[in-house]
Amino acid sequence: MKRNISFLIIVISFLSFQNSISQYIYKDAFPGLVNFSYPVEIQTPPDGTNRMFVVQQKGKIIVFNNNPAVSSTKIFLDITSKVSQQPVVGLFGLAFHPNYSVNRHFYLMYVRDSVGSPSGKWLKIMRYTAHPTNPDTALPSTEKFLLRFPLPGIYHNGGKIAFGPDGYLYISFGDGYTGGGVTAQDRTTLLGKLLRINVDSASGGRNYSIPPSNPYYQNINGYREEIFAYGFRNMWKFSIDYPTGWIFGGDVGEQLYEEVDFIESGKNYGWNKMEGFHCYPPASCDTTGRGFTRPIFEYDRPGIYAAVTGGYVYRGNLMPELFGKYIYGDYEIGKTWALTYDGINPVVNETLCDSNFLIISYGTDAQNEIYVSSYSQLNGQGRIYRLVNTDIAALNLKAIIQGFYNPQSGKLAIRDTVKVFVHSNNSPYSLIDSSKCIIDTSSFSGYSHFYNAPTGKYYFVIKHRNSLETWSRTGGDSLIESSSSSYDFTSAQTQAYGNNLVFYGGKYCIYSGDVDNNGVIDGIDFSIIDNDAGNFNSGYIPSDLDGDMIVDGSDASLSSNVSTSFITVIRP
Repeated sequence: MKRNISFLIIVISFLSFQNSISQYIYKDAFPGLVNFSYPVEIQTPPDGTNRMFVVQQKGKIIVFNNNPAVSSTKIFLDITSKVSQQPVVGLFGLAFHPNYSVNRHFYLMYVRDSVGSPSGKWLKIMRYTAHPTNPDTALPSTEKFLLRFPLPGIYHNGGKIAFGPDGYLYISFGDGYTGGGVTAQDRTTLLGKLLRINVDSASGGRNYSIPPSNPYYQNINGYREEIFAYGFRNMWKFSIDYPTGWIFGGDVGEQLYEEVDFIESGKNYGWNKMEGFHCYPPASCDTTGRGFTRPIFEYDRPGIYAAVTGGYVYRGNLMPELFGKYIYGDYEIGKTWALTYDGINPVVNETLCDSNFLIISYGTDAQNEIYVSSYSQLNGQGRIYRLVNTDIAALNLKAIIQGFYNPQSGKLAIRDTVKVFVHSNNSPYSLIDSSKCIIDTSSFSGYSHFYNAPTGKYYFVIKHRNSLETWSRTGGDSLIESSSSSYDFTSAQTQAYGNNLVFYGGKYCIYSGDVDNNGVIDGIDFSIIDNDAGNFNSGYIPSDLDGDMIVDGSDASLSSNVSTSFITVIRP
């Protein structure tokens, strides 16, 4: 990373900073764990185990369960003997193969001391394999060489590897901190580039192949075919947003500006002729005809140290107001921002929180929540924190809507919205807050978010557009601010107050059929459905109990079966 420089409100007219939002804080994610040593990367494998992996710069990878109460860790891999131990080099990157649950392959990026380069150091990309029966242990003997490059200096090594939704491995190389960064514009070298390779096949005497869609695939100019994009100074961290395939990176500046780049194939991002939106050096820069791609955002830094730390697009469930925004920060300044970018409208950058620690790296867990690692420059002792909104209590609610459920497929007919209410668990059981959530067709679950419910015990009440209002079990359950709670109406009949669930198709479901929403499923509801069926009514209407967008005999039959039992709401 680096050095002397600054931070101020951006002056470019079409970009904007917004004021800090006070409810966001960093919370110690694993208070029961001892400090980490130089934690520079946080990763989660795509294997459904809900584990966290922390890369320590000196050569160890630590693994532990993603649980706030966790109290112990294991060493997944120790390659300290292979990794250069100087302060600004070491083990930087970890990426799990997309098919990790089957092949157990993962990839590392590290700097090793070795002869044959100007600095005596080589940047290496290696593959390892986890133990077949002990998932918390890797096998050092499985090391397989993929790629290496001689480093001209010890600074500006990049430091990130990641798989994209295309299945290819992306690799960030810095400019090597030599010659004013001229290597970033030289496409015959890998320095100052974002690379892309196919690790699932080999060609040309390499243990990888070149994707045919790479911009310099089979070129005749001597350009390195691995190059995906170029013109970077030191992109310490980048990330790939899987839903969109968009790539965002934070490129650390030289003198005056830090930048966030939206990275596309074949583009030239300007270094060493541009720093942010500006010519570099300012007095002697000529960008005529160069076709540089400008960053989507920059911030300047007069008078203090600064170095941008690239983050992730937020795709979690606990902070819905941040969904789709790029979360990133600054190593020295300690601030975290949320950047709104859609490629069309002006970029908006809002400050989420300010911390008193160094932000070395961001990461996500299996639920796509945001974490940050930090350590002391004095001794390397560091912690892992989670970004939380202290004003929100999240509820992961699971429920099956009787009419929508198909026992043959084991799924709901459609995803649909339910209303969720939070009531006091003490008489008179006052309404505290309300929200909505979308129930998934396969998992039968969805998230609700509450802004007015302090940490405590509550009754949860669910109401679908044509279901019976259903209360949670006797006594209420916990809701916790800045955290997530869960409630499952499907696991047992006692999960509803008064056992007010119907056992249908082997599942406990909330009753469908209260079309007039009066708290009773009776003959009036049946008459409404029967009348709509007779008129061949269709569409998204309450009388369509089974979610097929047609009111017909199947809806009338379901209503008849329920209404004859005269089912009513049961409340405390």
